[in-house]
Amino acid sequence: MSASLLEAQDLVVQFRGSGGTVRAVNGVSLAVRPGETLGLVGESGCGKSTLGRAMMGLTPLSGGSLRFSGEAVESRAAWAALRRQTAMIFQDPLNSLNPRLTIGETLAEVLRVHGKVPRSGVAARVAELLTMVGLRPEFAARRPGSLSGGQCQRVGIARALAIEPKLVIADECVAALDVSIQAQIINLLIELKERIGLALVFIAHDLALVRRLCDRVAVMYLGRIVEEGPTEQVFGRPLHPYADALIRAIPEIDPDRPLPEAILAGEPPSPLRLPAGCALHPRCPKAFAACAGGQPPPLVPVEDREVACRLYRPAPVPA
Repeated sequence: MSASLLEAQDLVVQFRGSGGTVRAVNGVSLAVRPGETLGLVGESGCGKSTLGRAMMGLTPLSGGSLRFSGEAVESRAAWAALRRQTAMIFQDPLNSLNPRLTIGETLAEVLRVHGKVPRSGVAARVAELLTMVGLRPEFAARRPGSLSGGQCQRVGIARALAIEPKLVIADECVAALDVSIQAQIINLLIELKERIGLALVFIAHDLALVRRLCDRVAVMYLGRIVEEGPTEQVFGRPLHPYADALIRAIPEIDPDRPLPEAILAGEPPSPLRLPAGCALHPRCPKAFAACAGGQPPPLVPVEDREVACRLYRPAPVPA
């Protein structure tokens, strides 16, 4: 197994408001290996986008630690080093671009700030980046308002690639696009991953896209990861009741198949008042008495993955 490129340990992100404190990320441990694509999935509000931003330093950590390429990310210099080697693709392709700058100026700014090419080579590198994401070099003279959503997202990907990153975090990067454009962007990400070997954290609620693109998947519920493992194994036989419910809810194209039945009762609890024990237990059809008390269950190895559920016990340590 390759050493981790990015490793998060017990990450916590909390926000204080008039109603109390919300732990949007509640003790998440996660690793991303070089060259792999990790999918991060869950319902809206589960904390996946906050986790992605926290791993980039765009949202302050309330607790836990990060390591990048084996080095602790603690000092200002360490954060700066991480940001020189990681990039983010944002959900809204148009609003993530400065409307007053041309596309060429947007990309050139990144190249100058990070010192990736000499001033004389900026124009050529801008043209190369646009070509890499399937846009003609002439797009450098245009402004974001004259581009389609898919074209803007390609520019967003080119901007991320401009720093020659080891890791890209894509936060719902195709959610605002038409289905046909989504397919183009996903195919582009697959091609770029194979061509330049970057690692990708793909945050999405569209499970079909995650299954196509990702090597591993982590399922989040109310700020915690409840199951993590190889994509095909998790999708083929989910072990955690929440992961099972999420995957069963994927709609089928076949009109003769009935709609999936809801296997979780009720609604998620308020993040301001999480229940004791496992946060899923008020809704879980497999819950038993131990689920309702104590601390949330930790992730434990089960077969080829990790699962946070009291249905599964950690393997005994040999004497």
